[in-house]
Amino acid sequence: MSERLKVLVADDQPDSLDLLRELLTVYNFELRVARNGLEAIGIGLKWEPDILITDIDMPDADGRHLTGRLKVSLPALIAIAVSGTPLNTDFEVYEDLIFDDYFVKPIDFGRLHKTLTKYGAKLDGQPTTY
Repeated sequence: MSERLKVLVADDQPDSLDLLRELLTVYNFELRVARNGLEAIGIGLKWEPDILITDIDMPDADGRHLTGRLKVSLPALIAIAVSGTPLNTDFEVYEDLIFDDYFVKPIDFGRLHKTLTKYGAKLDGQPTTY
C-alpha cells in the first residue's frame, strides 16, 4: 500500500454516503465515492483502492458481489461492510468471509476509527472526537 491510502465508499443511500464522506475527510485518504455497486466496480477496477467501505444491500450489484468482484483483481483489498441489518455480524456465513470487518448502521465511529487505524489510516491534522 502507498503512504496515502486510497479508499472507495459505496452506498446507494445519499445520506449515508454523504455522512461517510464527511467523516472520512479527517483522514489523509485519497477518497472516491460510488452511488451503487456497478459504479463502484468500475471505479475500483480502474483506480485500485486499498480499502473498500460498502453498503451490503444495494440494487444492481450488492456489497457482496462488489467486494467479490474487486477482490479477484485486488486480493489485498481491505473490505469493510456496512449494513442497516445486523445479519451475519459474526461472519458465520461463507459469503461474509470476504469482508475484513462489518458495521451495523448507525456506525460506531470510534470503532470505525480503530478499524481504519489498524489498516494504516492516519488522521489529517487534528484528531476529531466522534
